[in-house]
Amino acid sequence: MSGERTVVVTGAGSGLGRAIALRFARGGDFVLLVGRTQDKLDGTAQEIAQAAADGATLAGAAAVGGCDTAVLDIAADGAMDAALEALVAARGGLHVLVANAGINPQRADALQTTDANWDETLRVNLTGTHRSCRAALPHMIRGGGGAIVVTGSVSGMVGMAERAAYGPSKAAVAQYARNLAVDHAADGIRANCVSPAFVVTDLCRPWLEALPRDRHDALVAAHPLGFGEPEDVAAAVHFLASEDARWITGVELPVDGGYSCP
Repeated sequence: MSGERTVVVTGAGSGLGRAIALRFARGGDFVLLVGRTQDKLDGTAQEIAQAAADGATLAGAAAVGGCDTAVLDIAADGAMDAALEALVAARGGLHVLVANAGINPQRADALQTTDANWDETLRVNLTGTHRSCRAALPHMIRGGGGAIVVTGSVSGMVGMAERAAYGPSKAAVAQYARNLAVDHAADGIRANCVSPAFVVTDLCRPWLEALPRDRHDALVAAHPLGFGEPEDVAAAVHFLASEDARWITGVELPVDGGYSCP
């Protein structure tokens, strides 16, 4: 139930993950912030603390949930298992996993994509998502169910230039969510995927600003509703993890401003 849940968000130190974590915390949920850099996770934790302080001064404001941090590599075997065991020991259960962490280290076509880049992209985006979900499932099953939301990408839905490794990794993530949905519906677990297009994050903004004007304008035109903000994706994730989405599972939801429209 919203406001009383324990939530895990991977990649919570920046961008989409930070916005997603803040959205759940603002709803009263306790959030475990998972990432590879303590300083970035601390930044998210400080935003949550500030939201709680701001809310405390407003009459009738909803209570903001607490948070903790876990620094780890989601793709390292056993890392998520240990973190979630400690979390459940402290909190008594696990209700929501947002497997959001991912990388796109090299924008390249097939000829330019090195084996090292291919392997690392799939290791983090696909293997890391799998190991995060696999670590969460036993706790959710024991608790009678839960919600999993994974972060895909519009580049896993349509052909995009220079995404030879990233696009296939995200297409696989969406298919993985569909398989989870079928395998674990009887356990009371729902699994869905959100697939954003271009969202203006701190990491994406410099790349967008460096594009030649013609490419930038073409990219803007490809989004009928314009570029997104991290909060747009966070709202979709929060909905899919809520009771309002209790009859939705196995869905890949484009959160893309119309980019994937035919």
